[in-house]
Amino acid sequence: MKKTHENNYAIYLLTDDLLHIVYKKVPYIDLKAAEIIVRDRMQLQQGRELPVLCDIREVRNINKPARDYLALEGSQWISAIAFLIDPPITDVISSIYLETHPKSVPTRSFTSKTEALAFLGLEENYNDQP
Repeated sequence: MKKTHENNYAIYLLTDDLLHIVYKKVPYIDLKAAEIIVRDRMQLQQGRELPVLCDIREVRNINKPARDYLALEGSQWISAIAFLIDPPITDVISSIYLETHPKSVPTRSFTSKTEALAFLGLEENYNDQP
């Protein structure tokens, strides 16, 4: 099963055992954008808890209310999160998220997609996906 979805902020690819979210290059992510991102993710997941690979390499600016919303309310139905980052900007963003994220969800940042997928316990065949 593969499902995809796209909004103004992200592209989502759902498979049987992974949700891959690629954030788009937008000027700014605020609380309204965060709410849309989470709403669309939850609609796609339909209550299934999954590991999530978040490619945030294009994110440049996200305000505190949006970060808080994504870290707290936005963590529902997520078993683990691997951030794909491109230092230094997205490294700072992911660090802030890691500091506020519920500790019950394993979360780490990576510059390598292969390492991120290994952290999520998935095989390398996902490396061909966006």
